[in-house]
Amino acid sequence: MKKIILITSRFPYYGGEQFLETEVEYYCQNKDIDFIIIPRHKNEEEKRDVPNCIGIDNLLTNKINTGNKKKIHYLLKALKSRYFYKELLSENFFSTKKLKIFFSAVSTYQMYYEVFDKYLAEFKNLKSTVIYTYWHDETTYALQSLRSKYNYKLVSRIHGGDLYKERKSFGYMPLKKHFIKDIDTIYTITESANDYLNETYGFDKNVLRLSRLGVNDFDVTASKSKDNCYHIVSCSFLVRVKRIDKIIRALEKLANIRGDIYIKWTHIGSGILEDSLKMKAKDLLGKNKQISYNFLGELKNKEVYEFYANNDIDVFINVSESEGVPVSIMEAMSCHIPIIAPDVGGIKDMVIDEYNGILLSGDPDINEITEGLEKIEYFKNTKIRDNAYTLYLDKYNAQKNYANFIKELKRIA
Repeated sequence: MKKIILITSRFPYYGGEQFLETEVEYYCQNKDIDFIIIPRHKNEEEKRDVPNCIGIDNLLTNKINTGNKKKIHYLLKALKSRYFYKELLSENFFSTKKLKIFFSAVSTYQMYYEVFDKYLAEFKNLKSTVIYTYWHDETTYALQSLRSKYNYKLVSRIHGGDLYKERKSFGYMPLKKHFIKDIDTIYTITESANDYLNETYGFDKNVLRLSRLGVNDFDVTASKSKDNCYHIVSCSFLVRVKRIDKIIRALEKLANIRGDIYIKWTHIGSGILEDSLKMKAKDLLGKNKQISYNFLGELKNKEVYEFYANNDIDVFINVSESEGVPVSIMEAMSCHIPIIAPDVGGIKDMVIDEYNGILLSGDPDINEITEGLEKIEYFKNTKIRDNAYTLYLDKYNAQKNYANFIKELKRIA
């Protein structure tokens, strides 16, 4: 029996990591795996259902203390760590805020090091155990430091926030450059990530492997609207980085240009900007009888697919400032819906310009977004809609991707 221990941020508790909802389904198909999830944080009132074959160990949620006194305690203990001084000497701490980020990171590293050291000491034999961290951060660094002591296998996924230092304050990704070894495999989710890890931090390409995320195929084929109608859908949290205000402004401009069609916009998702964005939509779109809009709020995954199955939808739009590999785009593609999205994060792997949609620049202005939306007949084209589904099958089909990934983990074990 092989053991796989998955370290998450919150899963199975709510608060992100939605891809794991699909991934964990496939572990139960392997009877020779003992699969355990250890989340770092929990919310007892908001817990996802997981298959019975999967164990949940609240080791970290029960033992981790992030109070200020404990943080200082671990920071002082980290003064004995060589990584503290390696980082201190290799970085220019020109700001007290940047220094605080470093202190927080090294304190967190020390905390996880000590907790895992005690936990792993309870096992007699870890040779057939793979510890799989869902994020390459201080948790993983601690396990990299302990790997030679306990002789387990260690793999990690890396996404966006734990990959690109440009997304961090001061362009600073603490400690990562010191933890490029003592790991079996780092699984990236985009093709460009391997080069970035090698060139930016010095990771050996032999430990880097592309393993895409995925969503299930529910055999949904969204229909296109009638010729005189145009239905645009977006799906995201209503937060600043998603730039939904740009969609509203582009729709206002599109309605003024294309007076020959009725435009409908539906947004799925909620967030802190919901009230202000509804007000903006009312101000810019509400008086135009040629356009309608609807904020559906938060929908469960099943309800999103039901919406795509029961409505005519012409195009899915994303104009986010920053992304990893959006599950919302995968879901739309699996339902034969073309995409408009910017060239940020892993989106250029998902949208091939003029094949399954329109790839915008990384920071599109209102004119560029409007010009993309104007290609109405293109998005209604059956070939383009089928291309969206074909690309989904090739890159983001969960059944294929996760079956291959689990086979990899079993091989490593």
